[in-house]
Amino acid sequence: MKHFVTALFAVLLTLPALAQNTFSIRGRVLEGVTGETLPGATVQVSGNGQSTGGGADADGSYKISGLPAGTYTVQASFVGYRPKSQVVKITTQSVVATFSLASDNASLEEVQVVAAQAQERETPVAFSAVNEVKIRETLSNRDLPMILNETPGVYATQGGGGTGDSRINIRGFDQRNVAVLVNGVPVNDMETGAVFWSNWDLGDVTKSLQVQRGLSASKIAVPSVGGTINVLTKGSDARKGALARVETGSNNYRKYSLMLSTGQLKGDWAVTVYGSRRTQDGWVDKAFDDAWTYFGTVSKRLGRHNLSLTGLGSPQSHGQRGAFPDFVGVYSNEKAREIGTTVRADGDKGFAYNPYWGYLDRYTIVGGAKVSNGQEVVNTRTNYYHKPQINFNDLWQVNDRLFVSTVAYASYGNGGGSLGLNAITGLNGVQTVYDANYNNATKQSSNFLVNSVNSHRWYGFVVGADYLLNDKLTLSAGVDGRDYTGTHYREVRDLLGGNFAINASDQNAAPNTRLYVGDKLSFNYDGKTHWLGGYTQLEYKTPLLSAVISGTVSQVNYKRIDYFQKIQSDGTYFETPWASFNGFSVKGGANYNLTEHDNVFFNVGFNNKIPLFNGVYTSTGLRYRDVKPEGITSAEIGYGITYPSMKVTLNAYYTLWANKTTNSIASSADGAIYSSVRNVDARHMGVEMSVAQEISRRLQLSAAISLGDWRWIGKGLLNQSKEDGTQVNQVDQPVYLNNVHVGDAAQNQFQIGLRYEPFRGAFIRPSFLLFSKYYAAFNPEAILDASSSTDSYRLPTSRNLDLHLGYDFKPLFGDKVRFGLKGSILNVLNEFYFTDVSNPSNTNTNLANLQAFFNKGRTFTVGLSATL
Repeated sequence: MKHFVTALFAVLLTLPALAQNTFSIRGRVLEGVTGETLPGATVQVSGNGQSTGGGADADGSYKISGLPAGTYTVQASFVGYRPKSQVVKITTQSVVATFSLASDNASLEEVQVVAAQAQERETPVAFSAVNEVKIRETLSNRDLPMILNETPGVYATQGGGGTGDSRINIRGFDQRNVAVLVNGVPVNDMETGAVFWSNWDLGDVTKSLQVQRGLSASKIAVPSVGGTINVLTKGSDARKGALARVETGSNNYRKYSLMLSTGQLKGDWAVTVYGSRRTQDGWVDKAFDDAWTYFGTVSKRLGRHNLSLTGLGSPQSHGQRGAFPDFVGVYSNEKAREIGTTVRADGDKGFAYNPYWGYLDRYTIVGGAKVSNGQEVVNTRTNYYHKPQINFNDLWQVNDRLFVSTVAYASYGNGGGSLGLNAITGLNGVQTVYDANYNNATKQSSNFLVNSVNSHRWYGFVVGADYLLNDKLTLSAGVDGRDYTGTHYREVRDLLGGNFAINASDQNAAPNTRLYVGDKLSFNYDGKTHWLGGYTQLEYKTPLLSAVISGTVSQVNYKRIDYFQKIQSDGTYFETPWASFNGFSVKGGANYNLTEHDNVFFNVGFNNKIPLFNGVYTSTGLRYRDVKPEGITSAEIGYGITYPSMKVTLNAYYTLWANKTTNSIASSADGAIYSSVRNVDARHMGVEMSVAQEISRRLQLSAAISLGDWRWIGKGLLNQSKEDGTQVNQVDQPVYLNNVHVGDAAQNQFQIGLRYEPFRGAFIRPSFLLFSKYYAAFNPEAILDASSSTDSYRLPTSRNLDLHLGYDFKPLFGDKVRFGLKGSILNVLNEFYFTDVSNPSNTNTNLANLQAFFNKGRTFTVGLSATL
């Protein structure tokens, strides 16, 4: 016993000495642009006779223990990023080595030149970035814009609830006035400015998502009144790998995806391909979703050129419940009572109610007996589209001072949306129409399903050059060209029991010409757009001061060719003369780094905005009167604090939109009435703040706050015309909008989120979101006298709680295969609130006509991934 105690005592005495002889290397692995963590990054330590390693935790932290004193090489790597190494020396204590990794995607580098990604403590604009890890952890089965609700000043909704029908609003400006670029290529519709998110399923292939609010850093002439959204997809990763994922969730959601990367091949070739299959029933009644997605990129280094070819597309179809909301009581009389609008006897149909579907039996009558063909479900409002886009990028380093980037692209959109020629609603609506058509003695269909086709052919290029005048000054210049033809017509989709329909629109056909499935009706025209723009920019950059001044010029020409108007005497179709508009913008700003942690910035600019195609012509091809470019003046000032464990940005903005024009269509006893309100100003001002704080190694906090005050300023002028072009009002009427709040988006926002790692490899990520000061959208032409100049109805405050969680299992098969489990619960509290609201009467008291869409109820998704 005595000897045992002596031995034990001796061992205890040696433990401190042993502890002094082994040390650790610890730190974090971060994403170079956003500063966010890269969970699962690999860290290898070699040297001093040691070779070991490990993986970063869910918060990007790593720790390699049991190392004796000596000199080591530490390398951090992550798929899609350049490995980075540090040499550290351990003497008498453990050391810290933190890594900030830059992208290793050749094609990503190229598009960054065109897309003009903002950089922290350098670019004088307010921006927020979302990296690949956050997208993977929090997107769930939502449209890509929905993840941006955690960004200050952004209001995104899922519209009617159909997949891909989301809309986004930045600082009170809808997405028609927000420039969206995918890999540096503008994707806003050339005629309406809209963005159709159903055209892409980009969540799995997005490498970085950056929102630049206000005056963006974009060099090309784009309609960035509210801001710019830059979506950068994956490039050809330099490392070989594979990713497979299986997902399931509420409403029979299913998604299967596979990504393969060859890594760097012989001859400096690299290839990455991706494909997915997605189906679901949809949370909204019969708002089904059926989509395929493909993506591929091939890159090649050739001397001083980095070449890449990228193609992507998502052929899809999905059910909708219409572009316009319904009366509040239709969904919930409780909500109607809550805000004081009309309680409906036919209401309380539920928040998922969709009036645009019904049951149909395509029966026949044989020998006087009815022969059933079985009952089918028909959604009368569906969207179907396929928009493949091909980009060719060339980044050419001419010499040490001159860099030239060229992007040539083509897009071919085919598809449209189906609906009833006259609205067909209710469970028995489709059957009623079928019965009437089938039993009509002449078999003529008086109502039926049609497709509104909106296809296009779009070709373009963006060429830009950066020339380093010296080590502080860079001169940039470039040109942006686009050729766009939109094809628009309505065709017979389903005669619903009849054998034919009668032409009522084509003036070049006989009045009683019979129409069959596939024949055109109602309208048939092409819209042509020729766009040419140029830019120049001078940038000054030192470690303390960054300053930039830039300008753009652009010319746009529009033409409308109508195939249903009377053929002209020379035998040609009716064409409008080319409508030509010139636009320009000028902007400048500076960022000054007060200390290594504090910086201030400001920017100011003016944009002479060219009107969109649909702001020039009515749907019958008539020119609106006195259409002029609109002027937008913007100014902003901001302050930032940057520490390894904390980032804070605070900024204030002011935007004045002069001579703003709004267009709308309303029905009347005399047919459609086209209204155009112009010469009115809109003033948008507010403050925004975002915070990212690492409370501990396992716990991080994020928050976003924005307070806005958006109002109309002055009086507008109303011009109204009928379908035949005759003026409703010969003298433009004044519209009294002065000091009325701008509607259609929440002006105040508060978001707070946490990311907690309860144990190694696991994360829990709750996010709470609150929107307030939301005024319902309204028709400006409703305010035709000073006494009616009041705010539209202000909606109750909305709140939402989402929860994301996941676990990355320990690597298997010699660290070659990693499995991950991710899940999301959206709208955890299952609360319902207003998201899209229209108040045509524009009054706070008479809410009888208030119409709305609501958010989706609680849903969940869960996915299992395997990475090689």
